[in-house]
Amino acid sequence: MAILGIYEGHNAGAAVISEADGAVVAAVEEERFSRVKNHDCRPDGMPGPLQSTKWCVDASSEEITTVAIGLEEPEALHRRAVNNFLAIVRAGETRRLDRAAELGVDAADLLAMPLRTQRARVAKALRTAEKAGVDMDRARIVHVPHHTCHASAFLLAPVEEALVVTLDGKGDDLSGTVHQGVGHRLRPVLEIPAEASLGHLYSAATVACGLRPQRDEGKLTAMAATGSTHAGLLARMRELVRFIDGRPHSTLSLGIVQGPYPDRIPAFHNSAMAAMIDAVDRNDVAATVQQVLEEVVLDLVEHHMKNSATGVLVVSGGVFANVSLNRRVAGLSCVDELHVHPGMTDSGIAMGAAAAAYAATHHRRPVPLRSLGLGPSYADNDATSAFLSQGYVLSTSGLHAEPELAEALASGHVVARFAGGTEYGPRALGHRSVLAPARDTRITSRLNDRLRRSHVMPFAPMALAEDGPRLFSGLSKVVGPTQYMTTSVLCTDEARRRLPAAVHRDGTARPQLVDPLHDLGLVTLLAEYRRLSGEPAVINTSFNLHDEPIVCSPADAARSACEADLDFVQVGDRVLVRRHGAR
Repeated sequence: MAILGIYEGHNAGAAVISEADGAVVAAVEEERFSRVKNHDCRPDGMPGPLQSTKWCVDASSEEITTVAIGLEEPEALHRRAVNNFLAIVRAGETRRLDRAAELGVDAADLLAMPLRTQRARVAKALRTAEKAGVDMDRARIVHVPHHTCHASAFLLAPVEEALVVTLDGKGDDLSGTVHQGVGHRLRPVLEIPAEASLGHLYSAATVACGLRPQRDEGKLTAMAATGSTHAGLLARMRELVRFIDGRPHSTLSLGIVQGPYPDRIPAFHNSAMAAMIDAVDRNDVAATVQQVLEEVVLDLVEHHMKNSATGVLVVSGGVFANVSLNRRVAGLSCVDELHVHPGMTDSGIAMGAAAAAYAATHHRRPVPLRSLGLGPSYADNDATSAFLSQGYVLSTSGLHAEPELAEALASGHVVARFAGGTEYGPRALGHRSVLAPARDTRITSRLNDRLRRSHVMPFAPMALAEDGPRLFSGLSKVVGPTQYMTTSVLCTDEARRRLPAAVHRDGTARPQLVDPLHDLGLVTLLAEYRRLSGEPAVINTSFNLHDEPIVCSPADAARSACEADLDFVQVGDRVLVRRHGAR
């Protein structure tokens, strides 16, 4: 028997956990198949996550007997959403009621919106599971609220007790939670309403700076490293967002004409933020917004850690995709150990739903995550054929794949690796990665041009775990995050000198530290590259062209490698070479 987790929202996808041993069997996002970034299935959106769900169902050798949907039960969601909406109206935001006239409905229809939309979303998820081959007449249906899914990161972390904090834009009418995790249980401590969303604040600033919401927030974080805090803007933003009585509060939504969840008018937030930042330099805007975000989140964590019996912190939700924020959180004296869930965005909702259902049913925790190659893998022959059709040829060097790739890197080439299962979460960790030497800053322009990417985003270093202490400081609290590239850390003088292409302007980097338990092939590659070049790290960036999801299939990878003009690609145990680059 097995549990299918499914999510049909932004970053839709699926996951399966075996009920026999509690191990995660499969997990993948729909975007890897549809090739649509952040594949979004919400009402009036794209089709349900059929391909990812079918792949996960087929990958399980056990029958799916439970379907865990990453959505709160519709009637419960309806009660919360209507109560929250009416409380806001009673507090003075009476213009919210004008939304009914804008939509051409009466007040009753406006208040029915949460129930109607949630039922539609649940129905789409159930139809998707049935089309994917699940026997819905036999399967048990479980609803897991959005932020409980995020909080279930604790159940998959290698700890038995922790404070668990989730923060995102919004989901099931909340923008965050605090839980106390012990064993297989999550005890609710705090719910943060959608009105106080730190994710919406950061997205509004992203748009106001001329970038795209739910897409370019990472660019805003990168811009913050080049800017300075603007005193006037900082004062205005501290009035807008505050930490009061144990939780964040925001006035960003004051005056908005908006119905109950899931209704949202992002243009209102974006316009309010644009008016606030006025003529401030955009890099300074980014630095100021980043500081305010960090202040509020640090206050939140410190406040609740004081009432916790543990110094271990587990975080999840899209706000914690911000690696600079995670570094500041790990630096708190009350935090002894930080774990950032590797699928911290809504890409992790399906797995969180399955984990919560497993813990509730079996009264124990699932097996903690380790290797993240939980998506599709392909036979070497099938993958090789796709590259041959794009003008690649099999290498005749006689070397094994990783030593040959290391030799190409030591010679200054940009290479790619297509090996093992597609990785879970937003980071490429060596299975679907483009690698390059980190010693020459000119490589960053070459990489961005080849991959058609903005020159704003920094690249990340990949190194052996044994070399980590030489290159980075403050590692003892963030062992997990540095395995999965989910936090930045300060670079040592040696790293600044030897890895200049991977060091951010503020002297930090977002490393991936690899050990044999994580990926023996990568360990071999990095050790051989170090022997040949004398250099301790390479650049690791995701294997995809700009605005495309990370490659999944051999056809995706071969097309992207050809268009990016990559000379060497590892495909399983083989290396393929572009004809013009053959040796």
